[in-house]
Order: sequence, then structure tokens, then C-alpha cells
Amino acid sequence: MFTGTVIQKLCLLLLAGILLVRANAQEHKGNWDAYVVHIDHKPVSVVVDLDFGTSPEAKEKRNVIIVRLNINDVQTDGMPVRSEIRTLDSIENGLANHLKTVLNAVYTGRYTQNGKRDFYFYSNDTSHYKQHIKTVLQNFSSYTWTVSASRDAELGNYLNVLYPTQKEMEHMQNRRVVDDLRQRGDALTAPRKVEHYVFFKTESGRKKFARVVQDSGFVVENAGKEMGVKDRPYSLHISRTDKVDYNSIDKVSIYLWETAMRYFGKYDGWETFVVK
Repeated sequence: MFTGTVIQKLCLLLLAGILLVRANAQEHKGNWDAYVVHIDHKPVSVVVDLDFGTSPEAKEKRNVIIVRLNINDVQTDGMPVRSEIRTLDSIENGLANHLKTVLNAVYTGRYTQNGKRDFYFYSNDTSHYKQHIKTVLQNFSSYTWTVSASRDAELGNYLNVLYPTQKEMEHMQNRRVVDDLRQRGDALTAPRKVEHYVFFKTESGRKKFARVVQDSGFVVENAGKEMGVKDRPYSLHISRTDKVDYNSIDKVSIYLWETAMRYFGKYDGWETFVVK
């Protein structure tokens, strides 16, 4: 069985071309993922280290360095053309490695929109940061760029620009579970029983939710009161037969997530079995 709550805790690097800073066993390694949102009908691509905000280093490195790179060749939606991606990856890796070496900076993510790509680093030391950026980017003279450094003790850039919303996080977690099923040999074509778990603040909220989703074909497997769960002690275990390709299960999951919020509940993921 594979649960959303278990899979989403795994530290996976899901994007090829992202180079994590090489560190010793005591240093923050990162939990990288990516997502896409749309602003003014155009895509925004975000790659982020989901664990940085809760890491010990986040408490120490309170200056943000933002490098903005103007992408040379973009599609009509503002995203880089495929032929430019390898060069952009080289720039990204070069910045991450060099700033780690000279400023002990942690690379926390990137933000791509409208032909621009912003790289975010956090560090205690910002001395000569412009020269350090120039050292890397002088090898890529066809690109124009700007850089800024400022105090960010509250991690505002990381939390408000890079870090996903709860809904975006749900999309990402669904993709992780589906990818894991695929890697284990599941063709993702056969419908099968999928079980879901939701927790509520009140028993009445749980009952109202259960009545609503039963109209959509969900079956209540179990309802109980979880010991040790303070804010949402009323649990609900439901199931339905569904497809588990990403588009199908993502619609189901988001429906349950949004419906649970209406009744002060928290959707806690789904599980199923591999069908080969």
C-alpha cells in the first residue's frame, strides 16, 4: 500500500538538471520539487527546496541574494525554449556551487516567468556578492542579469514567492504518489479501490462531509476518534473505485481537499495498491 502521507515525506529530487549542493552528513541536503501556476493566463514555473524553511540553516542565514537572469530565447508563453535548458542548468549549477563555496550560501529555488529566471540564495555573508555572481556569469556573456541582496529575517521571499500554497502542495504530493506507483510497474490504466483519510475538528463536521461525499459515490470505511490528535480528533476513512493516473486522481483529491475545508476538516492523503 502507498499512502500520500508517507510518500510526501520522502526526500526526492524530481527534476533532472537540478544540482543539489554537495554537503556533508550534517548539512541541509534539501527536499526539492517543482510546480507550475498561472498568472494572467501565463505559466510560472517554480522549483523549490521544501525543507529549507524548517531547517537549522534557515534560522542562521537571514540575507537573501536574488539573481535575475534574462532568458535569451523564449516561447510565446514566456518559458525557455528546449534548446536553452541545458545552458540554464549550467548557470544554475555554477551559481549554486560558487556561492556555496565563497559565501556558504544555500540555494533555495528558482522562479521563471515572462522570459526571466530568478535564483534565490540565503546566506549570512553578502560581502562582494556582485563580484561573485559576475565571476560565474562572465562565462555566459550572452545573458544579461541583475542581482540584489537584502535582509530577509522572516524568509519572506522564500515563503511568499517560492513556497507552494496548500493546494499547490496537494498537487505535488499527488504527483509523487503517482510517480512512485509508475516506478513500481503500475501502468496506471486500471481503476482500483482508492482509500482516503480526512480529519475533522468536530463530529458534526465529519457527518456533514460524509453525507456530501457519499452522494459522489464514496463509501465510509471507518470513523473514529484518534487519541493524541489535538485540533482534528475525528477521523474518517472513505474509499471509491477510481483511476489513478495523475489527472484522474488529482481531480478526486482536490475535490475531497476542498470539500473537507468547508467543514473544518483536513484531507490527509490517499492510498492504493500496485496493479501490474
